[in-house]
Amino acid sequence: MMTDPRIPEPATPAVEDRTRWGRVKFGSGRLSALAVAAPIGLVLAVGLGAVAAVAGAAGPRPLLGGIAMAAVTVWPFLGLVWALIVDRQTLRGATPNPEQSVESAWYERAASGAFSDTLLITGLGTAALAVTGLDVPVLIPLIAVLLVSMGSFGIRYLVLQRRG
Repeated sequence: MMTDPRIPEPATPAVEDRTRWGRVKFGSGRLSALAVAAPIGLVLAVGLGAVAAVAGAAGPRPLLGGIAMAAVTVWPFLGLVWALIVDRQTLRGATPNPEQSVESAWYERAASGAFSDTLLITGLGTAALAVTGLDVPVLIPLIAVLLVSMGSFGIRYLVLQRRG
């Protein structure tokens, strides 16, 4: 894993302070992230179920449909809220700086190169169409730009990955 020596490492909690579900910082104290996310996720799910029931999107039995909607969405809402509020530094086994990985460096280099390729190919293609006077449907050049961008990025990323 690559780290920049100029960037100071953030203060991380002691190993015994790290938990499986993490913690969230409130003022000067820390609470369990799961204990905070659970009621918020439940309220969001019940709210969505109520909106579905009132709006008529819950089927012929609005109360039953609303309860079903809430039951189905409570876990996704809980997970989303947890992911948004948890402090990564309090998670057991979490990588301290995931944005400084080798893969992210490959991604950045491949993306910047693909952007240059896209500008070059799009500029040359536009010039060629202007000089020749060809009348091409708009969809074809747009598809070509997307294919050039995705292809360039994919090839550059794989080359960087193989180089290690």
